[in-house]
Amino acid sequence: MAIPTSPFPTILNFRDIGQSINGLQTAVILKQGRPDNASFGDRSSLVLGYQIQTIIDLRSKTEHIQQRKKYDAQVCHLGAGLGSAGLAAPTKIPGIRYREINLNGSSYERTLLKRLRYTSLAKLIALMAVGRRTEAIFILGSEVIQPRGLLGQAKDSIDSSVMELKQILEILAEAENYPVLFHCTSGKDRTGLIAFMLLLILDIPLDVISADYLASEGELVAEKEARIQELSTIGLSADFAGCSPDWVVNVHKHVTETYGSLQEYLDWIGFGEALRSKIKLNLLEDTKAKS
Repeated sequence: MAIPTSPFPTILNFRDIGQSINGLQTAVILKQGRPDNASFGDRSSLVLGYQIQTIIDLRSKTEHIQQRKKYDAQVCHLGAGLGSAGLAAPTKIPGIRYREINLNGSSYERTLLKRLRYTSLAKLIALMAVGRRTEAIFILGSEVIQPRGLLGQAKDSIDSSVMELKQILEILAEAENYPVLFHCTSGKDRTGLIAFMLLLILDIPLDVISADYLASEGELVAEKEARIQELSTIGLSADFAGCSPDWVVNVHKHVTETYGSLQEYLDWIGFGEALRSKIKLNLLEDTKAKS
């Protein structure tokens, strides 16, 4: 499977999934990393070229706060009057439906908090109470997320973020929402999990899904050092800036061993066969031709 080069220099890890994978419609389901640093030119080309109707943002409140601070610092450094070639402000684009769904929301957080020692939990609560959010997240990152790794993070999302996953898939089941763009920060872990589930629903082979996931490794080279620095502030190592070669196979193994199959998992969360058929109708080339 050939992964096309991103046409947007300032948009991190952009991919038209249908252009990368045979059998899918092109220009209807898109994924990427954070869009906040996109130039005005790239942002306009993306929106106008793909006629995007819906953007699903999978990031947390902490990530939004950190990105706003980063943007403000860049503006101060560059000065006023950035012009059309400069950074676009991280604000919503008129005419697009924005769905901010923190994939690792309250249920996921509760799962992680239960794994903390009592003393660490007390310290985390105290830090949150005085607004020291990043320091609190560092405790959770270093003591819980880091030891479990990228695979553990995906497993916890699957097991805990049931409501969020169902909500995202329900958006993808409705034809009126397309073209859809979904993203997190790097466009590989939470975004990768949504792509993984979506492509399995579409009966795409595991090796093809894995190749799509691993393509993010090369796309993220340019910002890897900066990302490693960001991750260190929340207690995570450089491993979290890359892609694990066996991630797709092992995530699939977790689903099948725990729930029987993806179909049984989706039935369990309330996303049944009728809704899955709607996703196929929206995205597969042959079903579109028949409709």
